Amino acid sequence: MQEIIHKKEVERDVAKVRELMHVMLNGDTYTSLQASKALGAVGAPAVGPLMRALDAVDSDARWVVAMALARVGNDAVEPLIGVVRTADDGITNPAAWALAEIGDPQAVDPLVAVLQDNHRSESCRALIAAALLKLGDPAGIARVQEAFDLLGEEFADLAMVAYEGT
Repeated sequence: MQEIIHKKEVERDVAKVRELMHVMLNGDTYTSLQASKALGAVGAPAVGPLMRALDAVDSDARWVVAMALARVGNDAVEPLIGVVRTADDGITNPAAWALAEIGDPQAVDPLVAVLQDNHRSESCRALIAAALLKLGDPAGIARVQEAFDLLGEEFADLAMVAYEGT
């Protein structure tokens, strides 16, 4: 009996996530943000579909997806770290923002690795620096200061603008 009840709950979650994803990706700004908030409240069952959407949708929609993932919280940390480690900058940027919003210290080392990756764009590295500053971990902040020293004032200014906007 418990298995049947659990299966029905999972089916309801899947249907709810599907509906909210559609609204989030196709609604007006207010409705999209409301759906993003609701997906965050769904929690773990929303992570898989949101991660697939992060990879599949256009740049603007990725940020709404990132907002939903940030609202999910800790259940989204590991998948977001995976994206930061492997995805291109256009997907890494909103994922890094979401990690900073969640605030989990597990994100520090992967974010530092991206910050130190010379193959990443300057804007991506600046967003990563902002995320590390927001996380507030002393080791991450030290790596950001090293990047500022190495990459110069223009990079530091770009990172600080990103930080102030988060």
